[in-house]
Amino acid sequence: MQQLKDLWQGVVRYPWKTSGYIFTAFSVLFTIIKGITHFIPGFKIEGPTAFVIVILVSLCFGLKKVWKPSTVDIKVANTNTIIEVLFGDIFTQDGIRAIAVTEFFDSKLGKPVSDKSLHGIFIKKCFGGHSEPFDKQVEVELRGVTSTNVAKSEGKSKRYPIGTSALITANQDQYLAFAFAKADPNTCKAYSDVTMMWVALNQLWQRVRIESGGHPFNLPLVGSGLSGLGLPTRDLLNLIILSAITETKAKQITPKIRIVLHRDRFDDLDLREVQANWKA
Repeated sequence: MQQLKDLWQGVVRYPWKTSGYIFTAFSVLFTIIKGITHFIPGFKIEGPTAFVIVILVSLCFGLKKVWKPSTVDIKVANTNTIIEVLFGDIFTQDGIRAIAVTEFFDSKLGKPVSDKSLHGIFIKKCFGGHSEPFDKQVEVELRGVTSTNVAKSEGKSKRYPIGTSALITANQDQYLAFAFAKADPNTCKAYSDVTMMWVALNQLWQRVRIESGGHPFNLPLVGSGLSGLGLPTRDLLNLIILSAITETKAKQITPKIRIVLHRDRFDDLDLREVQANWKA
C-alpha cells in the first residue's frame, strides 16, 4: 500500500516527467521493433497484442523512473538494530522523539526560539506556545548539570554543555530535548558545526540507551534547519547514520532508530541510494 502511495505521489509531483519517460520508452521500443522487422523480413511483431505489450512496458518504465520510496530500512551488521529512514511527521511516530535545542534550552517563541524551527513547533504543538511547562521540566532534569551564566539579550541565561539532554513529557509522549547548537548571546542566532554535531549525537545516544526501554527512537534531520550547518541533505543524513552505526556497534542503543525527514527534502534524496550506500 505504501509503495502505491509513493508511486502516486511521484506521478502527481512529476506529471510531465512521467509522460516524457513513457513516450521515450515507447519511441525506443517502436524503433527497435521497426528495425527488427525491416532487417529480418520474415520476423513479424505486429497486431493489438504487441501494441498492448509495448504500451505496458512503456508505462512500467515511466512509472518506475518517477517512483521513489518514502521509507527504507538499514540493517546494522552483526547487531539487532534497524535504522529506518522515512519521510513523515516526527510527532506521529511511536517511541521517544528527539528535539534539538540550543545550549540555553530556550523556550520563548521569537528571537530565542523561532516558531518555524522544530523546537518552536514542539513548544506550540505540545505546550500551546507557553514556555512555563517546558521550563519546569527542564529545570528539574538539569538540576545537577553544571552550567555557566551568560549575559544574554533575550531568553535564558544558563548555558549547558553541548549534548546535554532533558527528558520532557507532553501529552503522554516523551521527548529528549538535547543541546545541539550554540547561540549568540546578543542575537540569539543558533549555529553549529560538524564537530559539535558529532559530540551532541554521541551524548544523545548515551541518554537514549537509558531512556528508550527497547522502544523506537525518533530523530529529525538535525543540522538542516536554522543552526546553519551548511551540509547537503544527503551528507547530513549519512553523518547521522554513521554516528548511529558507530555507537550501536560499540553497544546497542535500541532495536529501532528512526530518522524522520520532512517532506520538503523529498526531491533532495532517493532513499534507495542511501540504503545501497549502507548495505551490510
